[in-house]
Amino acid sequence: MFRKFFKKNKSTQQTGKSHAEHRNLFEEYLPLTPEIENKFEAAFDSIFTLMYEKDQYEKLKNYARNYGSKNIQLGSLTYDNLNWNLLDSTDKEQQYRSNEGEVMIVDSIDFDNKIEKGQIENDMLMYRNWVRDHAAKKSGGLIMCQTISDDIGIDGYECIIKLPKDETPGMDYVYFLNLNNYQEQKMYKFQVMVAEMNPTGMRDNISMHPICEIAGIELFDLMNCYRQDPYDKSYNQGNLMNFSEIEAFDKYFPYHPLSIIRREIRPKILGSIKFQ
Repeated sequence: MFRKFFKKNKSTQQTGKSHAEHRNLFEEYLPLTPEIENKFEAAFDSIFTLMYEKDQYEKLKNYARNYGSKNIQLGSLTYDNLNWNLLDSTDKEQQYRSNEGEVMIVDSIDFDNKIEKGQIENDMLMYRNWVRDHAAKKSGGLIMCQTISDDIGIDGYECIIKLPKDETPGMDYVYFLNLNNYQEQKMYKFQVMVAEMNPTGMRDNISMHPICEIAGIELFDLMNCYRQDPYDKSYNQGNLMNFSEIEAFDKYFPYHPLSIIRREIRPKILGSIKFQ
């Protein structure tokens, strides 16, 4: 489903520096000060201690995919494919699957019109709206969408969306990275999908009551602000990002797809990309 997600987008990230207008969705209710974060850590520790035996909980707390590393060439782009298994390869596209089932597709797209440096920031709002609306139409939602650039000529867009799994509970979280190469007049596009494992919805459900207790608000009041678009407070379509999906919570749920993408996959890819 996600392979062709951006095929129609011709307008179109750590070596790259990200540029965003990402807002703190819940600053009004619960600013994440060190004191507040300590309270969350104690609350989650208490919950998981009741749910799991000691050795199981230790494995859960220290969960990591610990992907390997292997530099790959596609056109003029070098990147780390995390040593995943090659499924298919052409001169324009490479497909991989990890032992755990994650999928990565890297391909190059020729532009119909000339692409020039400087248009990235100007097109950001249009691109973000496009991504958000397409995710919402599939009953999904936007987690992050921003530009990226660095000092060695890399620039483009990156985003994370969530999409409902086909006919099964849970979400697929998809990381997209689009890189413009102005010399070749090509866009190199990464698509990485990580599926939510059973039991699904744990991150969301486990977070609600600690948020209420620490913020000192009732559950009913929390639900009025629990799901929000991370950039546009007035946007209310699709399955909006929720409080538990903020990056600060990744350390409490290392097994969750968002944590895997943001703590393991994204840094390895961004740390490896370069044009020859």
